[in-house]
Amino acid sequence: MISIITPTYNRRDLLPTTIKSILAQTFTDWELIIMDDGSTDDTAKVIQPYLKDSRIRYYKKENTGQPHTLNVGFTHTRGEFITFLDSDDEAYPDWLATAHRNIKGDTGIVCVGAIRKFVDGTELKESVYDYKFYNDTYKVKFTCGSLFIRSSVFKAIGGYDAELKANIQTDLGYRILERLKIDGLKVVGLNEYLVQINIHNGPRIRTNWEKTRTGGIQYYQKHLKYLKENDPHVLSGICSSIAYSSYKSKKRTEAICYLAKAIWYNPSRLTNYARLVKYSVL
Repeated sequence: MISIITPTYNRRDLLPTTIKSILAQTFTDWELIIMDDGSTDDTAKVIQPYLKDSRIRYYKKENTGQPHTLNVGFTHTRGEFITFLDSDDEAYPDWLATAHRNIKGDTGIVCVGAIRKFVDGTELKESVYDYKFYNDTYKVKFTCGSLFIRSSVFKAIGGYDAELKANIQTDLGYRILERLKIDGLKVVGLNEYLVQINIHNGPRIRTNWEKTRTGGIQYYQKHLKYLKENDPHVLSGICSSIAYSSYKSKKRTEAICYLAKAIWYNPSRLTNYARLVKYSVL
């Protein structure tokens, strides 16, 4: 069985599309755990018809944020593997079947590609990518819907870091790779696009600049030592992202500081010099 955990908050109009995409799966040995993080709309009423399927369960709790909600959702799962699918996204019919087909006894995680669909209908393919972890390189993708995790691994690392305001997937992925080395489990990366990430005008963490700023700084401080020693270009990208969200949050001095760090870790990325000028004068 594969357990799917879908967190939701005030998405009564979007959640049914997500549920329907799971009901359309060609692989049928699944359970869907819908975790309502204190919605104030009528989400509970809207999803009632879907609860007739015994594979779908709905739990409502007080609002505590996405990472804690995902961890609570995990406590209700029964599958050997778990995955997370946001309540504004949808899975293509062979999503679960493809992942299941590639799970072996020594598989720790399975990663698949996704398609990002924008409001104007344009689409962008997001493949699994090479991620250097100490002396090894893995093909991974840690975003929701793209990552299938052996339940024992998720439990062993303590799930998501509930203190992080953003970057929870990247942080989770980093800690998963550490655990896989300990357990001797393998990473399976598939260049198949099986999830659709729907970009919309409603609330999203990625457009909450204060949350992305705070979460970025938390992640930077938490993993600075490893990234500094092993992947300074990734560290440069993190600093650049923090700088952008700081700039959008009207914290100009902080934005300039982190952009200077981004240049220090990767001097060859010319766009950062242009941004430094922009953040200094605009």
